[in-house]
Parts: sequence; C-alpha cells; structure tokens
Amino acid sequence: MEIDRRRLPEDSAALRQMVMSLLEELDAKERRLRQVRHMLEQLLRWRYGPKRERVDENQLFLFAAELVNSGQASSPAAEDAPPTPPAARAKPKGRGRQRLPESLERRRVVYDLGEHQRQCPHCQSWPARWWG
Repeated sequence: MEIDRRRLPEDSAALRQMVMSLLEELDAKERRLRQVRHMLEQLLRWRYGPKRERVDENQLFLFAAELVNSGQASSPAAEDAPPTPPAARAKPKGRGRQRLPESLERRRVVYDLGEHQRQCPHCQSWPARWWG
C-alpha cells in the first residue's frame, strides 16, 4: 500500500484503516522473513552440518550372508576367545623444529660490551628498553 506522506487523511477512521493495513503488511513481511531465515538455517545446516556415512541395512545383510557362506561365521569357541587388539597405529611424523642431537656440545657464552658500546651512537644515551 503506497501512502502519500504529504497528504494524509484527516478522518480518524481512514487513519485507523491505514494503520490496520500497515500492521497486516508488517505481519506478513515478518512471517516471510521468518520463513526465509528458517530456509537459510536449513541450507547452512545441510551444507556445513555434521556429515555421516549412511549404511543401507541391505548392504550389511550382504556381508553377513557372505560370511555365513564362506564358513567364517562366529562359532561358540570364537566367542570365548579374547578379542585381538587392533593393529598399532603408526605414530605420525612430528611437525616443526626437530630437537638437536644430544651429542652436540652445549655451552653458554656471554658477551659483555664496553661502556662506550652500550650508548646510542647518535644521542649518547642509554637505550631504556635494553638496559632499563
């Protein structure tokens, strides 16, 4: 509904009718906004949400049937045996800086500067952040 802001009606009933129509229009737009937000949330959930591998029950039945036919079905003796531990996973290679070998000689060296070397060559003052 288009309203001319310069020429509003003087009649209170007409103004009331305009307000009611504007409120209905606002409600309709808010409803549409909620719908669009809901669709956006669903789309984002579908796009970036948790993904899982879906397994069809018929596929699992095929594997079970194959095991029964090959004679590898679980027997009572196999159920009493302790479970075999899973294969040890290979440790991934470390990232970043490698440690220095223990065979290297380690020694601490401290260099002391003379008084004239500790001062700034331009202004002859002590650097506050170094010698503060």
